Amino acid sequence: MQNQDKFLKQFKKLALLDKNIRLVTLEGSRVNKRAIQDRYQDYDVSFFIKRKNLRKFLNLKKNKAIKKAKLPKFIKKFGEILLYQAPEGFEFYEGNLPKNWVSFLVIFKNGIRVDFKFIPLKALKFYYKFEPLSKVLVDKDRKFKKPQHKSAFCIKKPTKKDFDEVSNEFYWTFANLEKALLRKQLILANSLLKSMREILFDMLSFKVGIKFGFEIWLGK
Repeated sequence: MQNQDKFLKQFKKLALLDKNIRLVTLEGSRVNKRAIQDRYQDYDVSFFIKRKNLRKFLNLKKNKAIKKAKLPKFIKKFGEILLYQAPEGFEFYEGNLPKNWVSFLVIFKNGIRVDFKFIPLKALKFYYKFEPLSKVLVDKDRKFKKPQHKSAFCIKKPTKKDFDEVSNEFYWTFANLEKALLRKQLILANSLLKSMREILFDMLSFKVGIKFGFEIWLGK
């Protein structure tokens, strides 16, 4: 807990010293009371900045896309960096954040990982849906008014249609897997097998929910 308090204070200090940062939130497992509390937890932190100031904050020229941003120098103040990535700037892999959002996923040499997100302040309402469970660290303008959704990380209770779709997807993928094996396309077969495991996870989560209740969190 000492490490957590130390890092949270650093996030707050950064925001309080920079007038561009209007709001800072914490999300992910450190907000989820059902998650295992251990030293392997990441810090998922979002910094909200007015859109007109975002490029300047990220040291970008006006004509440069937000996704082209480089790792901000201030992140190095949190510790010596072992490895980092900027998914929105990838070309081969596609990032999963909305337009004009950017992230830097950083692993420090002490083993701590922090996922930094930088978001236009105007996107706050959309953020509520994107991150259904979050906590305020700094709110300079008192903008954050979102209710916390306790069910955000619970098992989704399936409808009959959900069950039918998951079952259909499993057997459809199985048919493709069988074809790949018969053709000796082993790399494709392995990829399809991975997909089947993910579908099976959904089906087994339904079973767990029916047996033990849908308030359970499965760690995913």
